[in-house]
Amino acid sequence: MPQPPYEIDVGGADTLPRWFAAGRDASLAIVERFRVEQPTQTIFHYTSSAALISIVRNNELWLSDATFLNDRVEIAHGREIARARIEAATSWDGHPEVRAMMKAALDIFETKPDPVVYVACFSWEGDDLAQWRGYGRGDAPIAIELECDPLMFGYTSEGMLHEVRYEQEDQSWTFDQVLRAYWDAYAEDVRNPMPSPRPEPMPVEEENALCAGKLYHDLWRYVVACKNPAFRSEREVRFTYIAHDFASSSRGWYPEHPAPLFRERAGLIIPYLSSSNLNFRNWDRIGELPPLPIRSVRIGPIEDQTLVARGVRRLLKAHGYNSVEVTQSGVPFRHR
Repeated sequence: MPQPPYEIDVGGADTLPRWFAAGRDASLAIVERFRVEQPTQTIFHYTSSAALISIVRNNELWLSDATFLNDRVEIAHGREIARARIEAATSWDGHPEVRAMMKAALDIFETKPDPVVYVACFSWEGDDLAQWRGYGRGDAPIAIELECDPLMFGYTSEGMLHEVRYEQEDQSWTFDQVLRAYWDAYAEDVRNPMPSPRPEPMPVEEENALCAGKLYHDLWRYVVACKNPAFRSEREVRFTYIAHDFASSSRGWYPEHPAPLFRERAGLIIPYLSSSNLNFRNWDRIGELPPLPIRSVRIGPIEDQTLVARGVRRLLKAHGYNSVEVTQSGVPFRHR
């Protein structure tokens, strides 16, 4: 495996600047706020019978470029809330160097092209009429139940499973939590710097840029989890891969994102990534890719569910999914 020639020898944990852990600290607080006592253990991917064949045969789901889907509007919605919260944070009371770092992060949002976001969509709901209506045009609608696991597609540093937030109060609170964690950590580093692993301390301008860039990246993890409240009944969960342009911020080694594949839909050529290949191109995969954690397959409202179910069972058995349950939707079928 090639080793990145990092520009900073970070040494041990006791030499890292405090802001380096700010994103993690914020994520723990966010998880705690939205944690439920008995979380649902499975999520559902709505698709068609034709797509089910590809998913099972190739052991993969597709993450499509969000700018080619309806998700582009939703991501713009989250991006604008994040940008507005950073702008508000630049007026917080505190050390001028901390405000300068926040302004640098705001400048990245306003001047840098957005990263490419690839997304695969799921739901907590396994038999939802609104979602059945959106799938299976010309094919049988299908809902694949998968065990909910952040590592369900193998390890990838840029891939994350998100529960979508619909209420603007929750969205703003989430961004403010990240911003406050960075603000407090950076302010403490200004007041009481950690021992530097370098012969000379890092220049203020360099640390400012590094912290602002990391803050920008961490905010995008939550940008992609925002959606208009009108869609709250979907109870959506997203697996996203955010392809930040690391090359533009690195003078040496940087991770190379997987090359996109392409598919056609309704005349559009849509870039996508396969869940089976989310590792960096210049970084060896660690371990084998596990089988998709499919627990059940539900046949949606269609005239002959029983016949469709027979074919699904044979497909699953042919690919080793012998214990996967095949069920039928309870939503009544209506002839069109």
